[in-house]
Amino acid sequence: MKYFLTVVLSAFMLVGCSVNKDGEKVPERVPNDFALEIYHQGCRGYCPDYRINVDAKGNARYKGRRAVEMMGVYTKVLRGKVVRELVILIKKAKFFDMEDVYGGGVADFPEIHITVTMDGKTKKVVDIRNAPKELKELEAALETLISSEGWNKADDR
Repeated sequence: MKYFLTVVLSAFMLVGCSVNKDGEKVPERVPNDFALEIYHQGCRGYCPDYRINVDAKGNARYKGRRAVEMMGVYTKVLRGKVVRELVILIKKAKFFDMEDVYGGGVADFPEIHITVTMDGKTKKVVDIRNAPKELKELEAALETLISSEGWNKADDR
């Protein structure tokens, strides 16, 4: 979590922000069309297989399918600040300028698929291997969503 906060605080300096009463920089807004999906595609071995979706209002849905601690469907509502931090991280990483696929052509490697919609654009990036540092940092920060508390077991639909 400490790493996530360090990355987020650094990102505040690079994106249009305002300052709250404590002097902390916060992003102006979350785009109304914001949507984020992180999909860890498993492998034939013991690779995690799960999906997380987050919308502009902070509604988060997790579905763990294999080799994960949380199996099944879980939901939670993220605070507005957390969603704004996600937007900042995506902008800081220049996600929409990235290649569509990093490291293709390898059989049975676990893959991380990240799809983002915001400001009328949608972009999907697949990380198989050899992704740039900016994508790896974004992935690491997004992983903290899973380890955060407050997930509630839901119907497996």
